[in-house]
Amino acid sequence: MADGHLFNSISLGAAAAPRIRAARGTQFFGRNENPGQLRVHSGGIVWKKQGGGKAVEVDKSDLIGLTWMKVPRSNQLGVRTRDGLYYKFTGFRDQDVSSLTTFFQTSCGIAPEEKQLSVSGKNWGEVDLNGNMLTFLVGSKQAFEISLADVAQTQLQGKNDVMLEFHVDDTTGANEKDSLMEISFNIPNSNTQFLGDENRPAAQVTLFYLAWISW
Repeated sequence: MADGHLFNSISLGAAAAPRIRAARGTQFFGRNENPGQLRVHSGGIVWKKQGGGKAVEVDKSDLIGLTWMKVPRSNQLGVRTRDGLYYKFTGFRDQDVSSLTTFFQTSCGIAPEEKQLSVSGKNWGEVDLNGNMLTFLVGSKQAFEISLADVAQTQLQGKNDVMLEFHVDDTTGANEKDSLMEISFNIPNSNTQFLGDENRPAAQVTLFYLAWISW
């Protein structure tokens, strides 16, 4: 097409197993239960769910960051917006990555960043907070990430666990079998990232911090 690129069978987001505990993340990238059509043009990005329904539109002026990640059998495009939202689109071929990267650089002035996915299966690592995005890292690779804009509430469980409960996503397909409802992180007092004391354990410090930046 003259202005941009058009892709079919691009899914929005990635399903995750419900009731993930102890910072354990399982993402299913290969399935395409929420397919749609994605158009990337000089004015921004538009995704429409197959069969109709809610669309996602991101204006060029609202784009602040783009990422590519190699996932099983596909590539995933991450789109970060000025208002703190983060969208993930999965289903791109390797040749699409090259052509879209060039297009984003010339039309939007943004060079997509490459991210690596952790496939070790380990569930112990570090949390990186960038704006309202929470990324769980194993080594230097991403295990999973969460937009704190999707968090409905946070609460303390026991002394060392912080639980995040999520809003229901109305853009998911009617036949979607798996949906992330909650996730828990174990924050030991021995951690060096969220420091607590005798009166406020590390998990409570983490809870207050997450509640503040997701408000």
